[in-house]
Parts: sequence; structure tokens; C-alpha cells
Amino acid sequence: MKRMTGSALAIVALVGLAGCSSDDIAESIVERAVEADTDGDVDIDLSDGEFSVETEDGSFEITTDEDGNVVMQAEDAEGNQVFSADSEDGVTQIQTEDGDATITQTGEGDDAEVVIETEDGTATYSQSGDLPDDFPEIPLPDDMAVLMSQQSDAGEGVSNVLVASAPGDWEGYLDELTSFLEDNGYTQQSLTTTPDGAFFQYVDASETMFVSGGVADDPSSGGMSLNLAIGPN
Repeated sequence: MKRMTGSALAIVALVGLAGCSSDDIAESIVERAVEADTDGDVDIDLSDGEFSVETEDGSFEITTDEDGNVVMQAEDAEGNQVFSADSEDGVTQIQTEDGDATITQTGEGDDAEVVIETEDGTATYSQSGDLPDDFPEIPLPDDMAVLMSQQSDAGEGVSNVLVASAPGDWEGYLDELTSFLEDNGYTQQSLTTTPDGAFFQYVDASETMFVSGGVADDPSSGGMSLNLAIGPN
């Protein structure tokens, strides 16, 4: 099944969100956009607030059930289901040709947390401002504000991603972090610095774990921004 490129998807989304007063006009616009990207005939249905796309390679549909839950599904040209998703009470069940997944969302706004579970492992995304209890013990800036954290385990070890901001200068923190890593058996794989920030990667002595990321000036806060990825190499 062919994928629509960004331009077609953007037009589809905009027309769908706009709630165009004339379905015929909206459908015509979207059909032409998708046809230009897929080189095939396309039939669009935007009736009753629902959305569907049909091409010679298959179809994709978004509907809402009687309880107001969003349901998505896709079929190939032979009518075989290749993707489906049902969402209810913050839990989305996804089925694809390559495997199934469960997405659970709890909380709202800054307290939102999303957990994605697949047969290969689990990933947790959080904007709560808190790090997982078992986050690796490395130096972190004082008064750091966590913007996003992710923890996942695909069977080869736990990986962590951190996006944050903090007061202070990035150069001082970079010196502190790299000194800690070198004192604990990590070797530098790469380090690129600019007047505004730096990017780095370190690997432990056994080459089984890595720490990589970047630090930079954060003009919006007058401090620094921080991105870290830590996991099995």
C-alpha cells in the first residue's frame, strides 16, 4: 500500500479539520492532492465527520463508533486488513502486519504519560517533570526542568532519552559530564563544539553502553537546553 507524502497528508488534515461547508469541493481538493502523490485514482469520503481514502493500492479509514471512540483501519488492494486501531478510555489497541501494540495515555497536559507496549518491549513517554526512579546516575544540571523523558526496553537493555532545560552555561555542564564519563571508564567517540553548543557521544570500556546528546544555549530562558540518550550500544 503506497504512503501519501507530507503535502497530501497536510491537505487532508487541514480540510478535515476545517469542516468545509461543501463536502464535494473538499473531497475534490483532497482527491487531487493524493492522486498527485500516489499516481493513482483516489476516492475521498468526508461525510458525517468521517474520513476515508481509497486508491488502487488499498484504503484507509477513520471513523467514530457509537460511543465516540476513534477507530482507524487500512486494507491492501485485495481487501486484507494491514492496520487497525481502536481507542477507548485512553487505551489504543493497534494491529498491523508486523505486530500489535497497546498505547495507554494517562493524565493531561504536563502530567500526561504515554506507555507503548509491543511484543518487542515497552516504551514510556512522560512530560510530568519527573525522571524514572532508575534513570542512570550521571551528573545533571541543578534546577533542571524536564520537558520530556522516555524509557524503553526492547530486550537488549533499558534506554533513556531526556529533553530538558536548566539555568547556567552549557560549557560548564559539558565539562562536568564528560569528566564524569571519562572517570567512569567511558571513551569519547565524537565531540563537536560550536559557539552556541556541542554534540557528543561516549561509549563505555566494554562498548556495551553509550551516552550521547547535545547541550546548547537556550535564548528563551537565558540558560541551556539539554538532550541526552543513554542505552545499550
